Amino acid sequence: MSLCSNAFSVSGKMLFPFLTAALLLMSVTSCKKETLATVSSDDLKAASSLSAANAANASTSLPNFGAWISGFTIDQKVNGCQQLQVAYVRDAIILKDFDGKSISVDNYTSKGYKVVLNLIYENLPDKKPTPFPTNMTEYKNLLNKVLDKYQPEIAVIENEPTTDIFHTGSMDDYITELKTAVDVCKQRGIKVADGGLNLQQVEKVMKGLKSNDRNYVETKQLLDVYKTIDLDYVNIHTHAPFSEHGNQDVFEEGTLKSVADYIRTEIGKEVICNEYNQRNNSQKLMNSAVNAFASAGIKYFIAHSNDHDGKAKSLYNGSNLTSLGDAYKNAIK
Repeated sequence: MSLCSNAFSVSGKMLFPFLTAALLLMSVTSCKKETLATVSSDDLKAASSLSAANAANASTSLPNFGAWISGFTIDQKVNGCQQLQVAYVRDAIILKDFDGKSISVDNYTSKGYKVVLNLIYENLPDKKPTPFPTNMTEYKNLLNKVLDKYQPEIAVIENEPTTDIFHTGSMDDYITELKTAVDVCKQRGIKVADGGLNLQQVEKVMKGLKSNDRNYVETKQLLDVYKTIDLDYVNIHTHAPFSEHGNQDVFEEGTLKSVADYIRTEIGKEVICNEYNQRNNSQKLMNSAVNAFASAGIKYFIAHSNDHDGKAKSLYNGSNLTSLGDAYKNAIK
């Protein structure tokens, strides 16, 4: 047995304690020198590289990928999500219409999907824009009724509050609704996101641009207030390509990254996207978009498949994936 291995097992019965102490000191020093001598410069470089890689992995992770399939029966939607091989879905419940159950949420959850759930106060006929609720006692009761039954992965409060075709009423009314929803959800341990802000409008606010455009003013107001609300996520919606003049096969990554960094540092929230619409069938663009959202550190990314909009393209045709759907499935593997 070597001295280094038994240096600290010297018996207290030895007759030469001073010599023993000296030998112990020498052996420890020898062990330290021997250990250091075995570490080469290559080993140190490898360890440094490994630490850097681990740090990078700890600070970044892939988004939770999901899908929102519109325009089909729930069985077809589930089939499409299964073919896409996603783990997350977007769904919605209208609070004023809720009768104790949601067939679509039940189907998704029974198949093991995690639901990012839009909670919409009211849905008027003929697709008329709906006012934000103003009676918070009623709103709390309606919201609690849904959450007594379902505990979504994320509760998304309304859909695109600054989009005029969806909502009427002031942003003050939406802010009151959002604060109320956050209070209710937090008591249940449910994470909360806002209904979604337009990526380009947030970029304008970030750059300090001045505009009297109503949607810009509302976006700025919401971002200022989001700093003070206990939201878990700020929700960004966008489409690609941004215009007909740019590269139709490449998602403009810089805008997304700068906006996500701004929201994390200035607003103090993480970022999700529960609606990405692609307006062409470029498989390269879909791959580029997935990579851009991953690089930007977005926590959730949900691609929209839409057969009735006329602008957003489909990932799924009711039976099989389209070429764009195949591109999405392959990009998120």
